[in-house]
Amino acid sequence: MDLCVVGAGAAGLAAARAAAEAGAEVLLLERGSRPGLKILISGGGRCNLTTALPLKEAERVFSPEERRFLRHALRACPPQRIRNWVEEAGVPTYVEDFDKVFPRSDRAEDVRRVLVQAALEAGVELRCGQRVLGLSPNSRGSGAGGFELRLEGGGALRCKRLILATGGLSYPKTGSSGDGFGWLREMGVPLRPLLPALVPLVSPAGWLHSLTGTTLPDAECQLRTSGGRIVARRRRPLLFTHFGISGPGPMDLSGALLRSREEKGEPLGFFVDLCPEADLEALREHCFEGRGGLQGRLRALGIPRRVAATLLETLELGQASPAELPRAKRNRLLSTLKGWELPISGSQGFGRAETTSGGVPLSEMAPRTLELKRVPGLHLSGELLDVDAPIGGFSFWLAFATGALAGRAAAQSLGSSL
Repeated sequence: MDLCVVGAGAAGLAAARAAAEAGAEVLLLERGSRPGLKILISGGGRCNLTTALPLKEAERVFSPEERRFLRHALRACPPQRIRNWVEEAGVPTYVEDFDKVFPRSDRAEDVRRVLVQAALEAGVELRCGQRVLGLSPNSRGSGAGGFELRLEGGGALRCKRLILATGGLSYPKTGSSGDGFGWLREMGVPLRPLLPALVPLVSPAGWLHSLTGTTLPDAECQLRTSGGRIVARRRRPLLFTHFGISGPGPMDLSGALLRSREEKGEPLGFFVDLCPEADLEALREHCFEGRGGLQGRLRALGIPRRVAATLLETLELGQASPAELPRAKRNRLLSTLKGWELPISGSQGFGRAETTSGGVPLSEMAPRTLELKRVPGLHLSGELLDVDAPIGGFSFWLAFATGALAGRAAAQSLGSSL
């Protein structure tokens, strides 16, 4: 076999199709009963398949290091190209808030169907229910870049090139168990510790739980050091829940927050700017000049009633008159409006996480081919890479782009053997 792809999610389907279209004989192995199971539950079952942002703007959601490494993959597969391809395949799309692209039918199955169909039409052989137990470089005939895959139930497969698209640890009920990380570790490939990302956060604060069901639609979520320096921010909705907080804002920052507590260094705190459009002086004038109680003034700022009442209660300002507040309490209220700390004790884990943070460091791979430097002939894609993407279709874009690049590169490296 020329080339095997392990994992038939979005990245694996893209890799297999690209390799087959480049002329390779491709076998796509999927441990589940059908391909693309995680696609079916993405976006609440609707599949946020990419972003509507222009390429250069979309690239900026990644860190500078990630942008440099991913440049070849992302620019060869810009978001608009993904959208055009899906529509040409018969699935119209539309754009929702925050530039999210969905199929017009709001059915993830439509996206899954065209991805699978495209791979099969390109000549990919798909085998479902085929679990790979392990792999090793094959020194018995394939030469450099040859691999042997050990299969469940006995038997083995040999291939000249191999692409891993086995996904992360998130949504284990779809069969995503992170097998690829274990195989890579066995081959001596270093891994950054694996943590849940894009995951709801848990708080021990009872007063926060009392806000269950309340949304802050236009808050700025922030991560701060103990000295108050803001190191990350996302202006996205926040939802208070019975366990803590959720919504795009907190979930986008969850990976970095959990990482700061896992690795050596300073743990970060989670803060919310309730009035991102107003500076301190504007808030001072609004809150303390003229007539009216504090709660009404906070409501006039667009802060939900329950949130305003809880904030004033935690500051022990529940019935206070603005005119009677001493300077210290005024300043404390203003600083809280611009940075309300929400205690966070952890997350809901991989069972509720949309993606996995950590994985193979980018320095271990060649950016033009996604080939492992330590293991010639082995290419990686999708969640195996140590890249964190925010909510908004960026994880799918990353999967399609890295899968397609790995597939083309692996096929081209076969050279005269095609």
